[in-house]
Amino acid sequence: MNEKTLIKYVISAISFIIILAFLYFNLPFYIVNPGYTALQLRLGNIINARREGGMYFKMPIIDTIVEMPNGIIKAAIETDALSKDLQQISIGIDVNYRYVNETELYKATRGTPESIILVPFCHESIKAVISQYTAEQLIHNRHEAKDKIYVDLKERLKPHYIEFIEVNFSHADFSHAFIKAVEDKQIATQESMMAKNLTEKIKEKALQTKLIADAEAYAQQVKKQSATKELAQLKAIEKWDGVLPKYVTGSIPFISLQD
Repeated sequence: MNEKTLIKYVISAISFIIILAFLYFNLPFYIVNPGYTALQLRLGNIINARREGGMYFKMPIIDTIVEMPNGIIKAAIETDALSKDLQQISIGIDVNYRYVNETELYKATRGTPESIILVPFCHESIKAVISQYTAEQLIHNRHEAKDKIYVDLKERLKPHYIEFIEVNFSHADFSHAFIKAVEDKQIATQESMMAKNLTEKIKEKALQTKLIADAEAYAQQVKKQSATKELAQLKAIEKWDGVLPKYVTGSIPFISLQD
C-alpha cells in the first residue's frame, strides 16, 4: 500500500467518524436515564423537563438536551477558616443535597449550580461558624459546629432550589504550632495533676499519722488515769485498820457486825 492510498483511507475513516458523531448528536430522539432530569432546550429556551426514564423525540440541530441529576448528590468541599483566636484551620466537609427544581435552577445558573451557588455558600457558612469558636473549643465542640453549619447552609440554599440534606466533617487540620501548644498544655496539666495528687497523698498520710499519735496519746492518758486510781485504792486499803464503822452520817444507823 503506497502513501497516497494510506492517506486516502485515513481521510475516509475520519470523515466516517465525523458523520456518525453528527448523526448521533442530531438524532430526532433522546434517551432519559434513570436518576436524571432531561431539559429539552429549543434555541436556548427550556420547552420540556423529562424526569421519567425513556425515549423522547426532539428536533435535530435546533434542540439540545441537558441532563441534571434529580437524586441525592454528594460533594466534597475544602476551604480555610480562621478561629475566634485567629488560628488558621484547614476544613473539609462532605455534603449531601438534591435539586428541588431543575428548570429554575438551570435558568439561574445555566447548569453550573455547584460553582455558582453551592461551593461559595459552603465556604461562607464554614467560615462564619468556625469564627465563633477558639481552636481548642472547636476540638471539643466539633459536633456542635457541624450542626450549626448544617442549619446555616439549609437556610441559605432553600431559596435557590437546592435542598440540603446532610453535612459531615472530613477533616479539620490545625497548624503545627497550635498542635504543639496543645500537647505542651496537656503535658503541663498531667504534671500538675500528678503534683496535686502527690500533695494530697502527703496531706492524707500526715493526717493519718496525727490521728494515730492522738489515739496513742489518749490511750496513754487513760492508762495513766487508771493507774492513778488503782494506786489511790491500794493506799486506802493499806491505811484501813480492819474495823468497820458502826455508824454512818445521817439518820440511818449502820448495823454493827461485831459481837
